[in-house]
Amino acid sequence: MRASSPVRTALCAATLAACGLLLQGCSTIKLAYNQVPHLAYWQLNSYFDLSETQTDRVRDELGDLHQWHRGTMLPRHAELLQKVQQQLPSAMSPDQACRTYDAVRTQLDKVVTQAEPKLVWLATQLTDAQIRNLQKKQASSNADWKEEWVDLTPDKLREQRFKQLSSRAETFYGTLDEPQKAALRAYIAQSSFDPQRTYAERLRRQKDLVQMLQKIAQDRANTEQARTLLRGYIARFNTSPDAAYQRYAQTLVQEGCEGFSRVHNAMTAAQRFKAVQSVKGYEQDFLVLAAQ
Repeated sequence: MRASSPVRTALCAATLAACGLLLQGCSTIKLAYNQVPHLAYWQLNSYFDLSETQTDRVRDELGDLHQWHRGTMLPRHAELLQKVQQQLPSAMSPDQACRTYDAVRTQLDKVVTQAEPKLVWLATQLTDAQIRNLQKKQASSNADWKEEWVDLTPDKLREQRFKQLSSRAETFYGTLDEPQKAALRAYIAQSSFDPQRTYAERLRRQKDLVQMLQKIAQDRANTEQARTLLRGYIARFNTSPDAAYQRYAQTLVQEGCEGFSRVHNAMTAAQRFKAVQSVKGYEQDFLVLAAQ
């Protein structure tokens, strides 16, 4: 539910695919992971309409990043999933859930750090027309996001969240029964999630991205300045300069950990076993992919 950035989306595609967050089964991972450079390029091109020269360099850079991720990060993802498997058969506390969340974020941040030189180069190559194209894409995606999350009655919003979260849970645990559905609905009913507030931060981040790229465009030869501006943007993306939003975001994270704990603890032994098997499948696929 976090506001997204086309740059971060593209660069984190490898980690998202590798972690299985967008996948529906272990058999899909190998095929999807090997398509990550193409997916990341498609994301960037859809926002910036890359030139032929830019395309050649971006494809090469994404291929290099993908190979680094395969050899460096996939074994770390597998190691993390081994720890998760050990926890899943038992009840889990909110603190345990948050520690896993923090570990995933740390691994994701390593991908962004590795990609930084590639991002700096791309940012210095973007034309004014490409930045305007980005703004058009932002406006289009915002209209879709508002329709999906903001322009809903409270009841429809709760049902939308339940549909999304239950689908994700069933990917790992299998079919949810009434006790698990009740735990999930209780979490959603008590959630502090505010679509308007999240949407406002989404707009702030998008404006911040455009302003950063426009500043870089004023002196494209100044690579050091571009690097400083990019790092500032990423820092503000991760931690909003709005103190009130920082508190809101931290509340959502804490509630998410508590919600996961509540729903997981409502699972039967058979459902937890299914989750262990699902995660083990991801782990094994990661190790196979890392060795390729």
